[in-house]
Amino acid sequence: MKTYKSAKGFGVYYIISSMLLFDVLLGLLIYITNSYIILSILKISIIIVSIYAIYYIIHSLSINYLIDDDKIYISSIFGLKKVAMPIKSIIGYKKSTGKIKGIRLSGFVKDSFAFGRSVIDKIGNTSMYVTRNKNVLYLKTDEMCFAISPNNVDDFEKNLNLIGIKQTDWNVVQKKSVHVYKDKKFFIPFLIDSIITVIIILNPFILYLLNKLQKQMPLNFDASFQPVQWGTGKQFAFNQMIYGVLNMAIIFCIYYASYFYSKYDNKNAHKLIYISLVFSICFLLFQIVTLSVNI
Repeated sequence: MKTYKSAKGFGVYYIISSMLLFDVLLGLLIYITNSYIILSILKISIIIVSIYAIYYIIHSLSINYLIDDDKIYISSIFGLKKVAMPIKSIIGYKKSTGKIKGIRLSGFVKDSFAFGRSVIDKIGNTSMYVTRNKNVLYLKTDEMCFAISPNNVDDFEKNLNLIGIKQTDWNVVQKKSVHVYKDKKFFIPFLIDSIITVIIILNPFILYLLNKLQKQMPLNFDASFQPVQWGTGKQFAFNQMIYGVLNMAIIFCIYYASYFYSKYDNKNAHKLIYISLVFSICFLLFQIVTLSVNI
């Protein structure tokens, strides 16, 4: 087995600077905000984005490419993540230099580097492991393409030719969007998300109709979860229903984003719905805590 290191690039610095900039901006918002709900959303956003960025930082620093008699491997996260491509499944490869042109589906993708999933012009749906765009090799398999940037690209190409993988062209077939709701991986979290949203909307309304709410209910809270604005039970129910309507809008946007995503990557289109599900759970927990204290 022969191992090739990835070419050195500046992608990791871009990811680090983007993460720090995002965290600083949200940190400033946290500093000047005195709303419990907004603070909670901002803190959750910082955690999610930071974990996402740190994953790709480690990923970009640890990419290696390996070739043996049967397979080509792309290894990262210190070997914890490994993609294996059987040589028999590889149709051929293309070589490219210069800007990476395409549509980013996930990860971090710029003109000079790419980590994640993209739809590349004249290449198709591609899993990107490109640390530098000087010499990029696109390996075409039966299912999709893989983009790599080995440091010693000439020797890598030589080994590809020795094992029967030649430079070639292929046609990119444009897929049609599918109905994501038919996928159980999408439908189940979508259904849970919808049920939670209905609960957020109806729960305070039903409690109001049953006269279970107090005459004065907290409408807004500060950072320490102390009420800063009070209103009637009717106003409280209306406020909580607004959160539910906001969740419905998020679900609507996520559904059509998933529908668009499925045109390029049907297998991973369902993952977007979890963004909406996280927000719905947060709003529901906030409502439960508020009601438990004030009923």
